[in-house]
Amino acid sequence: MEKYLWAKKNRVNNAPMWLPLTMHLQDCSLVCGLLYDHWLSDGVKDFLMESVVSDIEDKDELVKNLCKFLGASHDIGKATPIFQVKKSFDGDFELDNLILDNLKNAGFKDLDTYAIDQKENIGHNISGQYFLSNFGVNFCLANIVGAHHGKPISDSESKESSYFSSSLYQVDNTNSDIAIFWQNLQKNIFDWAISVSNFSKAEDLPLVSQPGQVILSGLLIMADWIVSNESYFPLIPIDQLETDSSRVEEGFKKWLYQRTRTWQADPYFDDIYQKRFDFIKKPRDAQKKISEEISKINEPGIIIEAPMGMGKTETALVAVEELAQKTNRTGMFFALPTQASSNGIFSRVKGWLNHIEGEKSLRLIHGKAQLNEEFLDLPISRNIHGEDEVSVNEWFSGRKVAILDDFTVGTVDQILLAALKQKHLMLRHLGLANKVVVIDEAHAYDSYMNVYLSQAIRWLGAYKVPVVILSATLPISKRNALLEAYMIGADLGYRRLVKPEGFETNESYPLLTYNDGKTIKQFADFKKEEGTNYQIIKKAKDQSQDIVGLIKELAPNGGIVGVIVNTVRKAQDFAKKCIEEFKAENVEILHSSFIATDRYQKEKDLINSIGKDGKRPSFKIVIGTQVIEQSLDIDFDILITDLAPMDLILQRMGRLHRHEKAKRPENLKNPIVYVLNCGGYDFDKGSSFVYSEYILFRSEYYLPDKINLPNDISHLVQLVYSDEDLDLEGDLRAKYEDYKNKNFIEILRKESEAEVYRLTKPLKKIDESKNLSDFLKNSNKIAESSDVRASAYVRDSNDSIEVIALKACQGGYEFFDRPGLLDPSDNKTAMEIAKRTIKLPNSVYYSNGGYIIDKIIEELEDYYLANLSSWDEQSWLKNSLGIIFDENNEFRILDKILSYDKKFGLIVKKEGENERI
Repeated sequence: MEKYLWAKKNRVNNAPMWLPLTMHLQDCSLVCGLLYDHWLSDGVKDFLMESVVSDIEDKDELVKNLCKFLGASHDIGKATPIFQVKKSFDGDFELDNLILDNLKNAGFKDLDTYAIDQKENIGHNISGQYFLSNFGVNFCLANIVGAHHGKPISDSESKESSYFSSSLYQVDNTNSDIAIFWQNLQKNIFDWAISVSNFSKAEDLPLVSQPGQVILSGLLIMADWIVSNESYFPLIPIDQLETDSSRVEEGFKKWLYQRTRTWQADPYFDDIYQKRFDFIKKPRDAQKKISEEISKINEPGIIIEAPMGMGKTETALVAVEELAQKTNRTGMFFALPTQASSNGIFSRVKGWLNHIEGEKSLRLIHGKAQLNEEFLDLPISRNIHGEDEVSVNEWFSGRKVAILDDFTVGTVDQILLAALKQKHLMLRHLGLANKVVVIDEAHAYDSYMNVYLSQAIRWLGAYKVPVVILSATLPISKRNALLEAYMIGADLGYRRLVKPEGFETNESYPLLTYNDGKTIKQFADFKKEEGTNYQIIKKAKDQSQDIVGLIKELAPNGGIVGVIVNTVRKAQDFAKKCIEEFKAENVEILHSSFIATDRYQKEKDLINSIGKDGKRPSFKIVIGTQVIEQSLDIDFDILITDLAPMDLILQRMGRLHRHEKAKRPENLKNPIVYVLNCGGYDFDKGSSFVYSEYILFRSEYYLPDKINLPNDISHLVQLVYSDEDLDLEGDLRAKYEDYKNKNFIEILRKESEAEVYRLTKPLKKIDESKNLSDFLKNSNKIAESSDVRASAYVRDSNDSIEVIALKACQGGYEFFDRPGLLDPSDNKTAMEIAKRTIKLPNSVYYSNGGYIIDKIIEELEDYYLANLSSWDEQSWLKNSLGIIFDENNEFRILDKILSYDKKFGLIVKKEGENERI
């Protein structure tokens, strides 16, 4: 009888089609096994084998059979009358009646009258978990079936199903013939699932650790989505009960052949740098020694490198190969702080992959990935084995499955989101578990983001995922906290373990810190570099306003002048003054308040002019904010910077005299840094809003007149971020203590806010009580709606409202950079519109001292409904906010006037006032 139950129904070319439940369960069972054999990395298989409790010796076969059982039973909750009378999604009554007639003709009684009555609907994942528990399946596994729609179900929630007997068994009397009929049907499906998975009874099913449950849940969701894709597993005619026996093999091959062959990393070899990177004739001393040290590790875990100016990216990529080979991983995720830095690394990763034998799939993951021409130009993979090229796997294009692709580059949000409670989180964990994870610029994450980063690292440790953390300016306390989080997650211990000598005070540079199983090691035996001396000249507040006079004094013979300030408004003010004096063609400005397409083009133009091998002009002033200090590979002849935290000053200095072959004016042959607004520890309002006044105070206090890079980096960073007291008296002491207290309170506030939706720690003990039911309890439903909203929750940033910015024209609207009326119903046009986003700056959200972000959102939503509601019909534009600037490039919102200028970016004014805010 069960073969007449339906799992899916739809019309295909207007013909009524369906998929029997038993066929769907068989598809999913077999695909779960095939994914285990052909997609899951051996490293994750090893982890899963350690995650089960069973007397069976062949753990590999056991886990594979367990995967098949989960697939075979995942939709058992559809074997209920309440599901079988469920209406079609699009209200196709004819199709619904055809399905119902089939059931009645097969012997299902009174379903037509049952369908008329309004019964309590129970999600089939909930009833499925309830059935499995009743059949004696341990809760570790029943809970996985309950979670296959992305959110785990508690035991008490599934037990509530017993109150709705008629939904499960058609009638309230569970002892009636019709109820027993349904119970037997459900038991038959369960017995079949046990049998096809090579188990004898429910008691043979193993217990699984909570982290193991997360991975198995992710694998089940992945398999269910594959077999629910009609291009691989089509529906069959409604009068047909069976199909060709090759259905699963053919369907899985279609999916498998749309992706590249699984990567198997090679062991480390002597000339790996020369083989992987055309521009490296001989690796640097630090590169070679780091790679050789990693090659000696027996049980790799977390590796923290502290390099600057030694080819850290290439060193990390070689480390990825070493670690993937040692831990049997089949991919990599390379995380960076910003979209710009992700774009910069993407091409370098692509070059690395091009030098590895076999076709590889590479994906860029961030909100503006579709702007990256290099990514868009990658061919679609068709598994043409033997071809050595980089392509993109088409199936992994969706928002929630992109992280499952083999090689991925993206913003660190993808790692932080692994610690944010949101639906389908298991897929993200599965994708990361298969890979080696690289986290670059680890110093760039504040205390709020670190709450998520630390917990994500802990979970990666639980999965035994090798992690490489790169930072040139990481405080000792932060370095050790990351190491501790990973090792505790991996159940290796930490506090009682023997640490290397001087572990809490080691300021060596470069420095490699890592664990080999339970052994913590540090390596600092590098050839001492002479380094480069940078002269530091501090400018008082009253000397820091005349930017034009300073540039005239410093660059009378031309040169590339870099000016990095702490706020967009200041960058715009300085740019306006410089343009008046030096002409617009000699001044470039870069900050976060540009439309994404404009900013992308500006970054590209800068790299082409003052990047490596760029065509350097004789004179150029580049004024920008923090976006310049983060992995933008450009080179200044002289640097002017606002006072900032020490580690960020050092990062900014990394853009000064960056490329050895660059030709410079005679008076700028030696690197000089001018630091503005020093003296008195009285910080301007903008800097105090962006950075902690306590850290600014300590940075100014310890800022020397000369810095040697890279040799002084670690010492200066540790001084600023240590607890060492300062020699201060009187008013300065009082000011310092006030800043210190405010910093302490602010950190507590950020950490407290971040913990609200942060994932709990992994539960190591293997027991039925350690399950998924609390895994996503109180999950963030707002964050589940889009990646943009989710990213806002893992970054402590007020400027989280992103809008599409267009310009009014006759009959509608057009792009700022490309005139012509736009038709959003056209798919390609809609995709281009979606690229034109801009983040509204903090100044928009404040009015008369109050924070009005909710009013701003409400205003934008009302504007959308009134002017842009047609975007709801376009998948590229749906759920986006937008604004149309008028013919004067202005847009009014509450008491603010937003003005957009291609040269200066977004300018915010207050209604009735000319002064910018």
